[in-house]
Amino acid sequence: MSVEEHDSIDIVAVDEAGGTVVLSLVEPRSWGERGELLPDLQAKLSTYLTYALDGRLLEDYPQVKDKRIQFRLHYAQPPGPREEQFLRLARERYLDPEGIEWRQDLLEE
Repeated sequence: MSVEEHDSIDIVAVDEAGGTVVLSLVEPRSWGERGELLPDLQAKLSTYLTYALDGRLLEDYPQVKDKRIQFRLHYAQPPGPREEQFLRLARERYLDPEGIEWRQDLLEE
């Protein structure tokens, strides 16, 4: 699993206590110094948005109806400045207006 695999959803989990469905993106690679993985991240996030908003999430997991959606990025190294700038814009333009939460977490070994 990695953001390199643009057309797949890495992990879907339901947090019953929190009333949230969590769609996790996993990136075990280094982000690099010049935004080398930024195209992968952009494509992967687009796949997640489409999946969450076009009804496929509910088709695959009807039990998540009426649950909040959270995207969570799990990484081996924190994203660099270019990735963070992209993620900030993506949250402002696409996630926040749709009520999709965003979290980032260090991958645990």
